[in-house]
Amino acid sequence: MDTLFTYLVVAAFLVLLTLPSLAGHARDRAVDRQLRRAEHPAGAARPAGARPVAGRPARTALAQKSSSRSTEPSTATW
Repeated sequence: MDTLFTYLVVAAFLVLLTLPSLAGHARDRAVDRQLRRAEHPAGAARPAGARPVAGRPARTALAQKSSSRSTEPSTATW
């Protein structure tokens, strides 16, 4: 009986330690789904099976511009 109680205590600690992580993961997935839905409205044409690449922002022509000046080396030393 003592062994069963020990197993139950260890299992309870395991659940208490992993529950916040699993809840955060579930929340992140829900936010990802919301962002995906907002990115592609219901009426927009989207190829079948097309999924956005995770972690990579969409590239646009105006997203990043290079400077017309040449770069100068940094003189900061610390």
